[in-house]
Amino acid sequence: MELHPLAQAFAGVADDYERGRPGYSAEAVDAIRMGLMLDAGARIADVGAGTGKLTRALSAAGFDVVAIEPLAGLRKRLQAMQPGIVALEGTAEAMPLEDASVDVVASADAFHWFDAERAVPELARVIRPGGGLALLWNQPAEGRTAPPAWQTELDELLVSVRPEHPAFSGDQGRGAVSASPEFETMHYAEVRSVHEADRDGLVAAIASMSFVSALPQAERAALLTQAGAIFDRAGVTKVEAPLRTTIWTSRRR
Repeated sequence: MELHPLAQAFAGVADDYERGRPGYSAEAVDAIRMGLMLDAGARIADVGAGTGKLTRALSAAGFDVVAIEPLAGLRKRLQAMQPGIVALEGTAEAMPLEDASVDVVASADAFHWFDAERAVPELARVIRPGGGLALLWNQPAEGRTAPPAWQTELDELLVSVRPEHPAFSGDQGRGAVSASPEFETMHYAEVRSVHEADRDGLVAAIASMSFVSALPQAERAALLTQAGAIFDRAGVTKVEAPLRTTIWTSRRR
């Protein structure tokens, strides 16, 4: 299976990903439900499911969920967290699903990794007519005050090693959905939440970043040590980080 070179780096960081990344709130799932007018028990394919952050939220809301994830380490972690979920090997460009077999395809913090020109027709193939597509991203929310000095120092450290990255450019691939005759106009919603993390969880979140995971082992270890030192100098033991979840939905024609 073809994956973006940086996406391949997630293969070895399942524990850090699960430990450090925020999940998806019930309010975000409700935004999907309302945006696509979903019935209880609707069948949803979570594509690029990772360790199942969105998978679990969808399942908890009563939807019938199948997870699709290309990396074995992430799939294994997903199934360990929720053994009852079917987790299949596959990509957005080649899904192991029958035509028109799901009500919705959802993708959380993953669509920017896909080859959108190839993925969009494949997503349309598996969604029943009248079904929908939901694309989500978790992003830091702008605070009312200036960020603390340690946050600025950490951001500068990460930017110094971050290569060109599809999550931080353009429309993250959504233009391919808007241009597709298979989908209607995309609609936007946003929900706010708070992500609580302790010092080790913050380091795990950094360790799970694709461009950090892709560094040579010694460089990665040094960067994580630097990040930990930033937290320790500032006395950071726990943070409550405002989170903004953006949700883009579209109906299959």
